[in-house]
Amino acid sequence: MGQSPSKRVEETLSTSLSFHAAVDASFEECMALSQHAFPGLQLYQLLDASRRVYDKIPLPEEDEVARYKQRWLPHRPTQAQVDATVRKERLRRTVAIDEFRAFALVLFRDMGLATARHRLVVYVPLGTLAVLVTDLCAKRLPVVGPMYRAGGVLMPGLLLGSVVGGVVVGTQLRMD
Repeated sequence: MGQSPSKRVEETLSTSLSFHAAVDASFEECMALSQHAFPGLQLYQLLDASRRVYDKIPLPEEDEVARYKQRWLPHRPTQAQVDATVRKERLRRTVAIDEFRAFALVLFRDMGLATARHRLVVYVPLGTLAVLVTDLCAKRLPVVGPMYRAGGVLMPGLLLGSVVGGVVVGTQLRMD
C-alpha cells in the first residue's frame, strides 16, 4: 500500500528547498518588520507570514512544490485556516523559526487536503449524475439503444468505465 496523501504532501514540502527558502525568507521579513523586538514571530504576525510564504513559492513548472501550489492551493491562507493551525499546533505567543517551519508545513498540507476534499465533494456527485444520465440516454438512442440493451449486465459497466475514463482524462488535461 502507498503512503497516505497527507504523508506524501508533507514529505514533498519538507524536502523542498524552495519551500524552506520561502519559509525562511518570510520569517526574516516579518522579523525585520517588527525590528527584532521579540525572539520570534508573534501570533498576530502568522497570517502575514503565511501569505508571504505563499507568495514566495516559485512558479517554475519543474518544481514539485510549485505544481502543488498551482493545483491544490488556489488561494492564499485565510485567517480561519491560520487560526485552526495555531490551535492544532498549540503555538505559544512567540513562534521561533523551527516552530514556524512546522506551522507552515501543517498549514499548507491542510490547505491542499481541504481543496482535494472539496473537489471530491463536488465531482463525485456530478460524475454519478453524468453516468446515470448517460445510461438513460444510451437506452433511448435509436442506433445505440438496441445494442446497449442487448449487452445485458455487462454494458452498464462498460459505459460507466468509458464515462469515468473520459471525465478523468478531461480533468487531467484541464489541470495540466
